[in-house]
This record gives sequence, C-alpha cells and structure tokens, in this order.
Amino acid sequence: MNWFAVISVVSSLGEAFAGVRQAQAMKAMYDAQADVQRLQYEQKRVEAREQGNKVLKATNNALANALAQNAAGGMLTSEGSALLTQTLTIREGAEDFQLSKLNEEIIQNLGLIEYRNSKEAGRIKEKAGIFSAITGFGTDITSAKTKGLFDG
Repeated sequence: MNWFAVISVVSSLGEAFAGVRQAQAMKAMYDAQADVQRLQYEQKRVEAREQGNKVLKATNNALANALAQNAAGGMLTSEGSALLTQTLTIREGAEDFQLSKLNEEIIQNLGLIEYRNSKEAGRIKEKAGIFSAITGFGTDITSAKTKGLFDG
C-alpha cells in the first residue's frame, strides 16, 4: 500500500469537503444578507406609510381650519371661495398621499428585488463552490495518478 497515495486521497477529500462547507457558508451569508435587506426595506416602507398618514392628518387639519375660519367669518362653507379652498386642500392632500403610496410601493418592490438577488447569488455561489470542490478533487486525483502515486 502506497501511503502517499492514501494521504493524497484523504487530503483531497478533506479539501473537497472544506470547499463544500465553504460554499454552504457563503450561501448562508447571502441568505442572512437578504433577510437583513428585507427588514431594512420593510422599515423604509413603514416609514413611507407613516408619511402618508401624516399627510392625511395635515390635510384634515388644514381642511378643518379652513372650515372653521369660513364658518366663523359668517361664510357659507359649501359655496364660493370657501368651497374652492376646501377643494384645493383636498386635492393637494390627495396628491401628497398618492405620492407617499407610490413611494411605499417603490420601496417594497426594490426590497423584493434586492432580497431575491441576494438569495439567487447565494444559491449560485453554493453551486459554484460545490462544483469547484468536485472538480478540484478530480484534478487532485488525476494529478496524483499521473505522478505515479497509485502505481503499486
């Protein structure tokens, strides 16, 4: 029995196993990174939603103030400039709210894209690492064979 051949095979197996484990660790790292990105984007999405709620609250306050001022001044709140003021206030508030909803949707979509990209990168990295470990093992064995380690 050629001990150098045995040592060579065991060493190559150990190196291949380490390569597979490293590939799995890389995938786990990318998966963890994807989860962190998902949480960060979820936080940003919630912030955008809160901004939309603030817009609605500010619009309601502005509308209430306009109604109160017009009513206190003896104006009819359902006619003329009082109605125009209400309509403009509602329109501006609705536009700002729609913008905040659009921001929320964009943030959510960007988060999903980044999450999926990181997950896919981890999957590809794992497959590439396993393939590299297998081919490296084959190359080591072939090299040992050509050097005559298996000749007995």
